[in-house]
Amino acid sequence: MKISIITVVLNDLEGLKRTAKSVLSQEGADYEYVVLDGGSSDGSWEYIDSLKFRGIKQKASDKGIYNAMNNAVVLASGEYCLFLNAGDTFCDKNVLAKAETAIGACDFYVGHTNEIGKQILKGMAPDPLTLDYLMRTSIYHQSTFIRRELLLKHPYNEEHKVVSDWEFFFERWLNGSTYQKLDFFVSNYYLGGFSFVHQDLISKERKEFMQKLLPQRILDGSYKGNQKQENSQESYEQRRILQTMARPAIQRDLNLIRYGFKFLIRDLFKRR
Repeated sequence: MKISIITVVLNDLEGLKRTAKSVLSQEGADYEYVVLDGGSSDGSWEYIDSLKFRGIKQKASDKGIYNAMNNAVVLASGEYCLFLNAGDTFCDKNVLAKAETAIGACDFYVGHTNEIGKQILKGMAPDPLTLDYLMRTSIYHQSTFIRRELLLKHPYNEEHKVVSDWEFFFERWLNGSTYQKLDFFVSNYYLGGFSFVHQDLISKERKEFMQKLLPQRILDGSYKGNQKQENSQESYEQRRILQTMARPAIQRDLNLIRYGFKFLIRDLFKRR
């Protein structure tokens, strides 16, 4: 069974080097590597063009990350796709070999993820996947093998910038797509990417999606989705503060001051 590993990149040469090295080190599996460069000017395209691998490499302008991901799915030929974008890596050289023996019956399979910042946090795949889980957070696309046929029939929403992978999982799960946990670590997700630093945009886009998906009586009713989103945001902020405390003294203190002003402004607006 062929697996398509997809990387989309724009001006992230160092991240691309780390990711490509990890993908091309995989052993004992039938896979292809699909790399789409959105028009980099930092040497990313020249680097990937210099590499030899089975798959496709292409430089072309796109309309954003989800447009690039949709384009890559069309070019791919594997039965399953996994999106490992620039900067992220596989946990070890045998990940695809292990996945190849475990996938095939379900629409998407999710393994565990290392969140790598100042500390390493373990992101464990849920078993089972539930509405409560999807309302609070999302599964990691870096550790998710998705049936390509499903992605072709239901491409990512290109109107949103950061939550369309969550939208995809949510809608497909509600519509009966099958899920299974993989009980091993698949990827290393390096904190600091676009979605990680745009939490306000994540909240805005998630709210837009939920308002479109669910009747207002449910949004206003017994299931307090808004409160759960706030709890999720608080968990994220607590994690950032823990990471800040591990930094050198001056950098730690400046970041804590910055967070203090951020929380103060937010809380003042909440009271109005």
